[in-house]
Amino acid sequence: MRTRPSTAALCALVMAALAVASSACSTVRTGGNIFTARGPGKNDPLSQPYVRMLPAPPKPNALPTEIVSGFLAAAASFDDPLRTVAKQYLTGDAQRTWSPFDAVMIYDQGEVKTDTPGDDLTQAHVTLKGVKLGELDGDSHYVPRDASASNDLSRGFTLVRVRGQWRISTAPAGLLLSNDDFKRAYRSFDLYFAAGDLEGLVIDQVWVPINPSQGLAKSLVQRLLAGPTTPLQDAVESAFGGDVDVSDVNDVTVEGDTVVVDFTSDVVDSARVARYKRALSAQLSWTLKPLTESRRIEVRVNGEQFPGGPFIIAPRDYQGYDPDVVDASAQALYLRQGRLYVIDKDKDEPLSAGAGPARQLTSLAVSDRSFSRVAALEKGGGRIWVTGAAPGSPWERWLEAPGLTPPSWDRHGDLWSVSRAGPRRSQVLRAREASRPVPVSAPDLEPTDVTAFRVARDGVRVAVVSDDGHGQQVLVGAITKSRTEVRNVRTLVPAQAGQEIADIAWRDASTLLVLTRSKNDRQLTAVSVTQGVTDTPRSAARIETITAAPEPAPVLAGTSDGQVLMWDTQKRQWTPLEKNGASAPMYPLG
Repeated sequence: MRTRPSTAALCALVMAALAVASSACSTVRTGGNIFTARGPGKNDPLSQPYVRMLPAPPKPNALPTEIVSGFLAAAASFDDPLRTVAKQYLTGDAQRTWSPFDAVMIYDQGEVKTDTPGDDLTQAHVTLKGVKLGELDGDSHYVPRDASASNDLSRGFTLVRVRGQWRISTAPAGLLLSNDDFKRAYRSFDLYFAAGDLEGLVIDQVWVPINPSQGLAKSLVQRLLAGPTTPLQDAVESAFGGDVDVSDVNDVTVEGDTVVVDFTSDVVDSARVARYKRALSAQLSWTLKPLTESRRIEVRVNGEQFPGGPFIIAPRDYQGYDPDVVDASAQALYLRQGRLYVIDKDKDEPLSAGAGPARQLTSLAVSDRSFSRVAALEKGGGRIWVTGAAPGSPWERWLEAPGLTPPSWDRHGDLWSVSRAGPRRSQVLRAREASRPVPVSAPDLEPTDVTAFRVARDGVRVAVVSDDGHGQQVLVGAITKSRTEVRNVRTLVPAQAGQEIADIAWRDASTLLVLTRSKNDRQLTAVSVTQGVTDTPRSAARIETITAAPEPAPVLAGTSDGQVLMWDTQKRQWTPLEKNGASAPMYPLG
């Protein structure tokens, strides 16, 4: 088995271009000449325009602050992947020890200041100050800053004189990227990996560096072959297998209306391709979609036709792999007096499903767009009932346990909930049929109070509202494929004093809506599972529950006074859709 390249090797192979400079202070140089360019071949439809910044070497007799600013600016140039110009700002020893790939920090409002009092002619100390925005982890996954912690950035540089000129003898490890230069040097893309059943895809968002010597498409396929990021490891798989690496991509080019992806022979394993061909095709089709404009894709090996005959991928054949499962045309259900209704202005008749159990139902979960199964939590939280839309479908008791959270379906037809047996004693449960729940291991959740557990429509990611004794927070994790467990749990929305998490809902495969309430306000916020908060919170007075489907489907909400509301994006306000005791609106797999 071949060894996967290290992070540094991966960055080098794709010529990782990390831009570093400050844009908030006149004392920080922006580097050499800046101009707009395109990728290889100006007529290449896969190339995209980008802004290049040529590195500038140190100026004679530059001050310490100018040397540090110049160093940061030179390191910003992805035209110089080995940072040979940036290293001219370092002493000989520092050139040998500093590595641009040790860490990546993104900041804003940067300012370079000298800390050296008086006129020390032998040594100087300079500090870069700013506000930390986030960082890239080892597999190009963006980790937003922790909003609950201090995000003041302070990094020091020590300078000494070398043949009469100031040079940096000690520099912070890795790279410091201003937000502007980060956006200039990187593009955000969604990789797609196969879910456990190989019949669906899961989004994995990464930042791909611009490489002037090759197109973004090639860099993107190289990153796909490198495998999923840490949060999805053990939860998804690549149809390419684990024995390939970035060097197995020869090129990605365009021939007429066909995008040609040329691999080395190391990618070709006839037995594996026979088993994984559809999943491999789906991964390539969806990953390259932003660049290929729905052109068909042909897979070749070392410039020759794929062994056994042409390997052609038609993107339209893989729309069923959509990780969102449902689209913007999906309809939602709601409850009124124990009966199910479809939200439809022209129809006010209940579905044929009979009235619910004697006790009041709440918190719906809908398994698919045809409403083949609908689950509801019994008021009081001890039982979950399931019915169907077919005539005569009864309500069956599927789960019975103390303190159940609202139900959630996954795309495989399994029902999920969490039982709270006592203070900070939670147990994740999964059921495929009535009265047959199976405990699921979730080590990070079991010693907490879980009040919401939502499986994403891709069937892999989960969002959780949990309290470990320090306040409610929103967590995201993944369901592993080999042994069903909830792992790789991390904080998405940290706990804040005086704030409760009222509800959560998946908008699409990578965006979660979070409804919060405090003493004086309620707010609804969209949060990317890879980039944090993505929009301005909107007011959500009176709202108790939320549900969403992929845009442009409207966000729906249930209120405390028996109404279903819709968020009107044009008027930027909540508009009533259903009244008179309507509650618990829910989209399929929401």
